Amino acid sequence: MVHGTHVAGIIAGNGYSSRGRYAGIAPESNILAIKALDKNGGGNSSNIIEAISYIIETKDRYNTKVINFSMGTPANSSCDKDPLCRAVEKAVQAGIVVVAAAGNSGPDRGTIVSPGTSKSVITVGAVDDKRTVDPSDDTIAPFSSRGPTSEGYSKPDIVAPGVNINSLSNTKLDGYSSLSGTSMATPLISGAVALLFNKYGNLSPKEVKNKLIKSSIDLKNSREMQGAGLLNLKLLFDEEGDISANNPPRSILFEGELFESLIVILIILFLLDSRI
Repeated sequence: MVHGTHVAGIIAGNGYSSRGRYAGIAPESNILAIKALDKNGGGNSSNIIEAISYIIETKDRYNTKVINFSMGTPANSSCDKDPLCRAVEKAVQAGIVVVAAAGNSGPDRGTIVSPGTSKSVITVGAVDDKRTVDPSDDTIAPFSSRGPTSEGYSKPDIVAPGVNINSLSNTKLDGYSSLSGTSMATPLISGAVALLFNKYGNLSPKEVKNKLIKSSIDLKNSREMQGAGLLNLKLLFDEEGDISANNPPRSILFEGELFESLIVILIILFLLDSRI
């Protein structure tokens, strides 16, 4: 569970073992991990689709807001013929925000994986932020999959840091490890979505997507590489915020009590032979 543990920590880790240094983006959100694969990471799409159906059926019971897909499978058909795509679109129609990894098959074009090929989901690519707060040195990670999809949709929708991301590990003595991939960028967006629900209450998946896109920073790359641009929390939560060389983006600390009434349900899935 190295991959799933790491993803969960990026979203909701409390940072206890690092004295807050490696806390997740929404540290008091609640996670429901749905087991859809075996202990070796094996399985098939039908298991994943069944898990999605369960999430839809129980969304009112658990107050489900977000599904995080830090996984994917090659998109061998158009989305309307892809059972996994159709399953996540049903989740979006049910009012659940679906955030999916773009994949790690870059830098070639047309390499977005399913279900990130769905126009209804928020598809996330990865950037290398060089571990600085200034976005001017950020570059698209070479491994981050590029669009467009086979149907001509512009993907990814947005990018987030996905190189050398520190988060929880169940194999390290200190409890943390550093991993790279669009799997690491995706939960940053899912965590930001959790914060949006906390601030604004009920939002539709389309409203969430529009807010993320509106507040992103243009990294001056093509849309097939970066989508709308880089996630920026300052702009996302302060619409009057101005990002410039004299006013760089800063991390936003949210106190734990803000999330006491919010339950975010995420599906943490991983494939050991095809991690993304």
